[in-house]
Amino acid sequence: MRKLEGQKTLLGRTMHSIAYDEVHDEFFLPVPFPQAILAFRGGANGEEAPVRYIQGPSTGLTYPNRLAVDPVHNEIFVPQTNKVLVYPRDGNGDVAPIRVLQGPDTLLNTNAVAVDPVHNLLIVVSELPGEPETPRILIFNRTDKGNVKPKAMIGGPKSGFRRLSGPFIVYPPRGWIILGDRGEGELASDTAYVGVWSVEDNGDVPPRWRIGGPNGVLQMPRGVALNPKHKELIVSDKRLNAVLTFSFPEMF
Repeated sequence: MRKLEGQKTLLGRTMHSIAYDEVHDEFFLPVPFPQAILAFRGGANGEEAPVRYIQGPSTGLTYPNRLAVDPVHNEIFVPQTNKVLVYPRDGNGDVAPIRVLQGPDTLLNTNAVAVDPVHNLLIVVSELPGEPETPRILIFNRTDKGNVKPKAMIGGPKSGFRRLSGPFIVYPPRGWIILGDRGEGELASDTAYVGVWSVEDNGDVPPRWRIGGPNGVLQMPRGVALNPKHKELIVSDKRLNAVLTFSFPEMF
């Protein structure tokens, strides 16, 4: 076991996301208060400094909370409410974005993104601007920039979206989008679930698979991960204070 902590790490008290790049054996963290993205070697331990950081006025970062890394195309994607900033994966210092996705046609109001480098797509979870509690999955081409309309949008009554739980993942080999929904209620709900959609979906479509409510075991899913080797779906639940593992061979 390793523990990364101490002043030299530059880590902050509040961090809501982590992304691992298995190709380059590095992991990345957004740190809101210093408005920075930190990169560490995969085996970082103790009071170890980051190998790189992105920070400064040219970056355009404002309290970053989440990010996604594309190790195939060497890019970092950072959602910033009404825009998505894209940086070089190996960027260091006061680095300007190489692309910015922003504008009214994008429908962006987001704090969570994922990248599918196989299908060359950027997946965004967003509430429609001016329409709270209307979560949608927006699908863009990975290289889209400026005021570009989504190429597809998933959402509506059949989708069952109520309160999407923040971080989500994609499984590029099969083109799956996997995310948690906290369901009805303020904090936790037995209508909470994890659903799976395809990057080929568009419109008001139900999930291909669903684990959870109504009256399911999940109460407040906050994170999802996959274990392809053992064909498992792993879900962290904040209300249950637990990590649940489900056998899910159909997904693989």
